[in-house]
Amino acid sequence: MATVTSLGACNVFTVDSVDLADQLSSITMTKTVDALESTSLKDSSRTFVSGLQSSETTFTVMGSFITGEAIQAIFGDVGSSVTIVFEPLAAAPGASSPRYTHSGAFLASLPIVVNVGELVQVTATYTGGAIVQAIA
Repeated sequence: MATVTSLGACNVFTVDSVDLADQLSSITMTKTVDALESTSLKDSSRTFVSGLQSSETTFTVMGSFITGEAIQAIFGDVGSSVTIVFEPLAAAPGASSPRYTHSGAFLASLPIVVNVGELVQVTATYTGGAIVQAIA
């Protein structure tokens, strides 16, 4: 099996259709599915099936307080569900160039921490909804 190593990259990053690709510092998208036991009496070991999906996207963006930039754009998302799209590469979605879409992502809170004399960065965590990977 071949090993492919890639540098972190960002071609597309939108939150509720607002383009924040030029401000993205890091992103973590986590898709988790509950394991539901489906063992029957004839089974010799425990078996499981997929349950409900629980998704989470956490990202850090460079802070800017200008209208339409990162902080004002995502501050308005508190208490609502949005769609987040992330494409690491510039090529069309394919096997080696995936697109990830987190639909129904809910933002419960947004801490804004400013350290005087340092670059402002904001970290947001959206939960719920579903993350899908497009490879075609």
